[in-house]
Amino acid sequence: MINKKIGLLALTAVLGAAAANAQSIQDGVKELYSGKVLGAKAIFEKQGDKPEATYWLVRTDIDNQDKAGAQQALDKALAAKPNDAWLLAAKGQLQLIDGKADEAKQSFEAALTASKGRKGNDPEILNAVGAAIAKEYNNIDKIGDINYAVQKLEEAKAETEKTKNNWLRADILTNLGDAYRKAKPGDGTLAFGAYSDAVTAEPSFAKAYLRNAMIFKSQKNYEVFQQNLDKAVAANPGYLPAYEELYLYKLGTRDNEGAKAIADKIIANSDPNPNNDYYKASTLYINKEYDQAIAVANGIIQKAGEQTKPNVYKVLAWSYVDKGDAKSALPFVEKYFEKVDKEDLDPLDYNLKATVYAATPGKEDQVMQAYEDGLKADTTVAGRVKMLQEAAKFFGDKKQFGLQGDMLNKIAEVKPEASLSVNDFWLAGNAYLQAKDYEKAWKDFDVMRTKYKHPYGYLMTFRSSSNFDSTNAKNIMVPDGEKLIEFSKTDTSAGAKSNLFTTATTLATYFVNVAGDKENGVKYLTIARDNTDDQGVKQQLQGYIDAVGKTPAKSQTGGTAAEAKDTTSTAPKKDSSGTAPQKQ
Repeated sequence: MINKKIGLLALTAVLGAAAANAQSIQDGVKELYSGKVLGAKAIFEKQGDKPEATYWLVRTDIDNQDKAGAQQALDKALAAKPNDAWLLAAKGQLQLIDGKADEAKQSFEAALTASKGRKGNDPEILNAVGAAIAKEYNNIDKIGDINYAVQKLEEAKAETEKTKNNWLRADILTNLGDAYRKAKPGDGTLAFGAYSDAVTAEPSFAKAYLRNAMIFKSQKNYEVFQQNLDKAVAANPGYLPAYEELYLYKLGTRDNEGAKAIADKIIANSDPNPNNDYYKASTLYINKEYDQAIAVANGIIQKAGEQTKPNVYKVLAWSYVDKGDAKSALPFVEKYFEKVDKEDLDPLDYNLKATVYAATPGKEDQVMQAYEDGLKADTTVAGRVKMLQEAAKFFGDKKQFGLQGDMLNKIAEVKPEASLSVNDFWLAGNAYLQAKDYEKAWKDFDVMRTKYKHPYGYLMTFRSSSNFDSTNAKNIMVPDGEKLIEFSKTDTSAGAKSNLFTTATTLATYFVNVAGDKENGVKYLTIARDNTDDQGVKQQLQGYIDAVGKTPAKSQTGGTAAEAKDTTSTAPKKDSSGTAPQKQ
């Protein structure tokens, strides 16, 4: 009897210990949200008979770049419970990843139908549906209906106004903030409010602080960005995503010692994982030990395979670029962009892509696209201008002057009115001139003329229209010439008189030879005669005046005005800085 009692007590103790050590689905969710993917996966796998655990296992595998594993786990669970709401929500997310937006919508609707109870839709399933779309929307060419996601998450928010599950409410509000950011790019107001409400509901929900930090990062407000990261790690001292952002920030500010201290915290809080060697590779890269960084990063890929984190590919690409072998960086850049969450991309990532594509023959179109994508990602004027300047230099070096002009024109579009100058339009116009795209050049020179009253604006609009409207079919060339002549009459710069002479002879040639207008022909020949100091040319022009005045239009004297001596150069000279010379 005593032995039996002891046995029962021992059994009770064992069961009690097992119960104490058993980890719930919520424990796994918190591990996942803290960035401990492998630990979360182990918890969910132990509860694989529960559809909710399978849903979170799928989410974990997606985060771990293991879509095949996610699909396998889901297929097994669906075979047993094909109509479960959690499994249908997971199915919809995987369909979005496959680009099957319509099928995903059907799965989401089926999940909501399956979850509907007496009081309406289940807020947890509403949250799962909205979160899936919000996460994948930008990852695959704006896949899914982001407004549908907003609607479902707002419904989930309303359903949890009085909930005691503060974690769920914080998660719903954070996902809603993500959906707001993607539904209204560039406007973080609603998102900021949702993230702030999330930490009010659950102060330990570090993800919401991180999301607010990212809003301020996009605005280049690094002080408030760092404050929110500090709040995230204060709320959850083991929150890896915030440490990772802090690490990258420290690297960006060249605080290598600070970065190393953060890396130590990341490794201390992480699951054992070959990806942890990324910090070693990154340190080597910062120290310009490029070959060693490449060796360590390649070692990670050999060990981690498809579970290699995107930043490993990025440090490989930068190492090759900075050692002067940008062509070798191509497969790593492409792998990085394939694997990284689009919301995690930094504008500099697009610069990296453009740099690598620029070194790869046949990738010119992709270079342009990389810069355009970078412009969408960078909302600051300084960042966008810098990117456009780099793009303009790239296309100029390649002698692709039309594309160079396009980039320079975008600078003028991006800059605030107060910081624009005549030089912005001069540089763009000259790029188009070199491309022989005279109509585009004319538009920039016209701004110089109409907005800045710059002498070269008058001169270069006429030079441009003389090429694309030489017969005045568009009624641009002659008015340009007339404006240049009138401006030059009062212009005190050194070239004003020669501009008068050249323009007058060109217009005289047009009126005599093309329009058959003797009166205007004589008028402009006279202006030309009066604006040359060369006595021989004066006499020659007087002879043309006498001949045109005495003969019918389009007589055999046609073309003689064009033979008048042109004493000017074909384009204004730039000074050593490449800017338009200022009016004297």
